[in-house]
Amino acid sequence: MKKLLSIILSAALCIGSIAAVASDTDTTVTLQINNPVMTVNGANKEIDPGMGTVPVIINERTLLPVRAVVEELGGIVNWNGDTREVTLNYGTDEILLTIDSDVAYLNNEAKTLDSKPTIINDRTMLPIRFIAENFGFGVDWNGEEQIVTITKTAKAVAEPTVEPTVEPTDAPTAEPTEVPSDNQAEESKILVAYFSNTGNTENIAESIVSAMGADVYEIEAAQPYTDEDLNYNDSSTRATVEQNDPTARPEIGNLLESIDEYDTIYLGYPMWWGQAPKIVYTFLESYDFTGKTIIPFCTSGSSPIGSSDDNLHPAASGANWVDGRRFSVSASSSEISAWAAEGCRIK
Repeated sequence: MKKLLSIILSAALCIGSIAAVASDTDTTVTLQINNPVMTVNGANKEIDPGMGTVPVIINERTLLPVRAVVEELGGIVNWNGDTREVTLNYGTDEILLTIDSDVAYLNNEAKTLDSKPTIINDRTMLPIRFIAENFGFGVDWNGEEQIVTITKTAKAVAEPTVEPTVEPTDAPTAEPTEVPSDNQAEESKILVAYFSNTGNTENIAESIVSAMGADVYEIEAAQPYTDEDLNYNDSSTRATVEQNDPTARPEIGNLLESIDEYDTIYLGYPMWWGQAPKIVYTFLESYDFTGKTIIPFCTSGSSPIGSSDDNLHPAASGANWVDGRRFSVSASSSEISAWAAEGCRIK
């Protein structure tokens, strides 16, 4: 019975991300094994419209399709195909899980799971009890009728922050004065160069471009990577072979003619097998970075930037490297902008 209560949610994350609007009302979702219909506050709804997806029990674990459940409960789910990580947000809380890992992160604090997330038939299976308890939901398992009930009460929803209202005054408003950095001359130019296979790194790069007024360059593989290329569980896949080969340098299909005009380069990439994709090495070894400043950033649900930063240094040994930063897919524009500006100041 205790094993059955270690329930796992199946997330239909094929579209990359799921967004829902949080509700301030009580919600009860009920699902039954082998039944494609769930009930939400007593109303019947198809779990996976047109697909006939049903909850099942495998190896004494109850597997539930979670897309509809998360939408009904007001959460947000993002899937990073590059790193095979799932980010769940509800109110002010964030949970990060990695496929086949028993370590999860609740608001950046490591937690141990009693069952690892996995993928079955293109559906991502997640541990519902861990998720529900940390998001403040209730979970009940009826073994006799094989029914799972998930309950959200209104108090579980975080109250939005209300910005204070500033009353207008008759005093004249001073025009803002832009003070140039001591470390950045007017003629200095910034480039944001990034590789992104699923769009997560691209989103971070775009925030940096907007904050710094930089030029942007997306590193594109001459032979684009497919989902099959990124299968972590298959040692023969393209990305696995490349990441395990120190000499691998995938061809870039859109090399820049020159980077001479740029003094500072923000370099972005997803974490693949705990390191930067080998195509990033191709980019670095294609130009002379002597005297230029490189500020790396990566996207990952939980893995830190770690040695992926340091391991890139020999590929551009003449550069001035600034310590890099890992961002989750849910990072805010203000957080990214503040880091980007600080990176330029400390170079």
